[in-house]
This record gives sequence, structure tokens and C-alpha cells, in this order.
Amino acid sequence: RRRGARHGGGMRLGAVAVLTVLAACEAKRREPSGIGKWRFTATVARDAQKVGICSKDTSSTGRAVIWCHTLPPIKVGDRTATVDLYFDGHADDGKLIEIQLGVRGCREEDLEAWLRRGFGPPRETRATRSYWQNSHLWIGALMPSEPGRCLVHVLPRSEQAEIARIQQK
Repeated sequence: RRRGARHGGGMRLGAVAVLTVLAACEAKRREPSGIGKWRFTATVARDAQKVGICSKDTSSTGRAVIWCHTLPPIKVGDRTATVDLYFDGHADDGKLIEIQLGVRGCREEDLEAWLRRGFGPPRETRATRSYWQNSHLWIGALMPSEPGRCLVHVLPRSEQAEIARIQQK
């Protein structure tokens, strides 16, 4: 009987170890890779073309992009945010390279609280901006970007040049 009790205890410890590893993997998997239904890991230009107005454009740095606007807004706290999306290149399968949220009537404290709930504490805070980051994305929240309006840039971490450009604004 003792031997069985010891064996059962060992199995419980093994099960706890497996559950701990699975929980850690699940926590990593749950890390946000976008905002709302827009994901850097899955969204391509054709997804946005179904619900918004999209046009071929060129970024301020001369990069070919597809810009999609007039998309369904999302709730940011008790405010509504407009959503603009940018995709790499001019093809329908271009990868999502930026999500921009424009929050009118923005209250900085509410925006920051909403971002903290979804992404944890900011990695860095300056006078009128805060930055968040996880393994999938980087967020730069300009609070305010102009009186009564906040602008939130969400980019995949692979967009280092654009992240640096936004931080220099």
C-alpha cells in the first residue's frame, strides 16, 4: 500500500509539472497579436477589403502599401476608435504592417487603462506617450496626439524602422 501511495504522489507531481508547462505555453499563446479581429499573424489585405475602403498608396518613406479605412470602429474604453490598416505592397495577400486607432474625445487615463487591461503595464512612458510590447507587436500611444484626440500605432515587431520613426515624432 505504501508503494502505491508513493507512486500516486509521484504521478501527481508529474501531472502538476505537465500542467505547469502547458499553462506557460497557453499563456504565451494568448499573448495578443493584434487589436480586435485584426492580427499580424493572420490578416492580409483582402480581409480588410471585404469590410472597408482600400486603396494602393505610398507611405511617407516611399514604401508601397495598401491603406484601408472606413472600417468598423472598435470600442476603446467608453470611446469609439476609428481603425485604419496598412498592408505591405499592393497585392491582395499583403501582410498587415500597421493598425492605427484614432480616439476622438480621448481621455488619456481611459486609453491607458484600456491598453493596460489588454497588454499589461507600458514598457516606457514619456510626457505624452506610452509604449507597450510583447513578442508579436509594439504599441505607441500618443496621448494626446492633438487636443481631444489620441492616436495609437500598433505594429508587428518586425517593423523596426517604422517603430523608430514613430518614437522620434
